[in-house]
Amino acid sequence: MDSEAAPEPDRPRGLIGAVDNVLRLLRLFESRELLRVNQVAREMNLSRSTVHRMLATLSHHHFVEQDEHSRGYRAGPALVDIGLAVVQNMDVRARSYGVLVRLRDATGETVHLGTRRGTDVLFVESVESEQTLKTSSRVGWTLPAHATSSGKALLAELPDRELSDLYPSGVLAATTARTVTSLPALRAELAEVRARGYAVNVGESENDVGGVGVVVKDLQGRVRAALAVTGPRSRVDDQWIAKVSEAAMRSAEELSSYIV
Repeated sequence: MDSEAAPEPDRPRGLIGAVDNVLRLLRLFESRELLRVNQVAREMNLSRSTVHRMLATLSHHHFVEQDEHSRGYRAGPALVDIGLAVVQNMDVRARSYGVLVRLRDATGETVHLGTRRGTDVLFVESVESEQTLKTSSRVGWTLPAHATSSGKALLAELPDRELSDLYPSGVLAATTARTVTSLPALRAELAEVRARGYAVNVGESENDVGGVGVVVKDLQGRVRAALAVTGPRSRVDDQWIAKVSEAAMRSAEELSSYIV
């Protein structure tokens, strides 16, 4: 029996065979709880040794785990966690839209929902302001977390050790002249975020944009996302920040109450 599956009629060109086999194997868990080496080898037209190596690799990374009695394999914690995270993030986004619209109407500014991806923030939803002079949607954008209000709100929730692991050199890239560029300076700013309950960005990610960010947690208190309200820097003064931060914190609390 060959070490790779026979070509499929509708198989696109350019696929990486080994990766394709692993992904096909994982999809077998969609229809059954337990997989055995012989069973997988037969269904995928692969040798037992190839399947065994695939499962051993997946087991090492906790994508599968072996049952000590039957010696079969079931979905592991890493695979389950990834699936749950995707579903949960979809749930947050689906439940956020009405909250974002109400926050846009309360502040008159563009609002966003973002999640942290390492040292960046990925914006997954936006509702634009109806004013002529406004900031635009950022859906699909990634920006440095330390330079954005939503990113700083999320970073403020991390333990100090995890924050140090994210920035091992202690040096942070400058997006504008106002961006914080050292880990000690970021720590000091995050302490202020925790004390007041919201983060502020005034010209740190983009010169002409300011914003306020607040973290969103689920009913178990786990951090799930961040809300941000952004506007042209010409409008972002102390009065604007006070008004917007109050509205954003109310909206974050409302959204949190919807997320299990």
